[in-house]
Amino acid sequence: MGAWLPAGGGNLASLRGRVIGINRGTWCFGAALAGAIATWIFTDYGWRVAFVIPAVVALIAIYVRAKCPESPYWVRNQDRKGRIKATRDAGGTISSEDQEWLEKTAKIPPRQLFMPDMWRNTAAATFVACCSTVIYGTVGGWMPLYPAKERGWSASAYGSFYIWWGLIGFLGLLTSGLISDRFGRRPSFYVMLAEGAIFLTLWVYAETNTELWVYGLLWSIGFLGFRGPSTILTAEICPTHIRGAGNRFTWATAWLAGFVLWPFVTVALTERTGSFAASFLIVPVAMVLMGAGIWLFTPDHAGKDLDSITI
Repeated sequence: MGAWLPAGGGNLASLRGRVIGINRGTWCFGAALAGAIATWIFTDYGWRVAFVIPAVVALIAIYVRAKCPESPYWVRNQDRKGRIKATRDAGGTISSEDQEWLEKTAKIPPRQLFMPDMWRNTAAATFVACCSTVIYGTVGGWMPLYPAKERGWSASAYGSFYIWWGLIGFLGLLTSGLISDRFGRRPSFYVMLAEGAIFLTLWVYAETNTELWVYGLLWSIGFLGFRGPSTILTAEICPTHIRGAGNRFTWATAWLAGFVLWPFVTVALTERTGSFAASFLIVPVAMVLMGAGIWLFTPDHAGKDLDSITI
């Protein structure tokens, strides 16, 4: 347990990478459950019943949202606004520090994302998020079809593979969180992107079902693992008072790019080449570009308390 505790026992910021990695890693168990549904529910009872199970599980989100406490930083901000308002209503004078803070918080958050001291961070976070959704959009769109159309896998065979693909991928998110806290966000990115790019390329060129299984499970480690530092970085890159607006803008733009527009590119590429391989080989290229962008443009806030990250 010692490796998972913060140095000195009190700096919770030093655990942020691991916590987010584990949080993101629960997606892997959902992926494994989806594989189980495809293997044992979809093939026997049809797709309608298969959709009922995720709908029931999604109800848990209502309970989580209802019980999740507000951020202490948000509560303190509301208290500060209330104190300033009460001082003004009473005819008092507020300090220059409070005045400057009030003017800044009064600006519309999206506008703050493009202020001179912030736009580079916004651009870097959006670039990382867009690379992420292009990568996930390509794999999510074509991975079920590639084994079925070009390798002859049945739905249950793919479902069995997907169960293990998700479970093994959890190791990547777990490891990426540990690397993020011990060595920084950038090394975590590089390790996961390199691992995923190498084994995904080998998977595309695999000739036997054994190779498809081995390389497929191995590339899930890096492919899913880089999701940890990418969500850590996009959360940390904005100061706390506009973190929500920053994440909304960054990931909304990324979803539009990766899940709405990018599929048109991969569909055209697949139709032109007659194979899914070319679309999959875009993923290692996107991983390399992502690594280069992280190297050149992104800050590293490992170990810093979120409230101390300012522009």
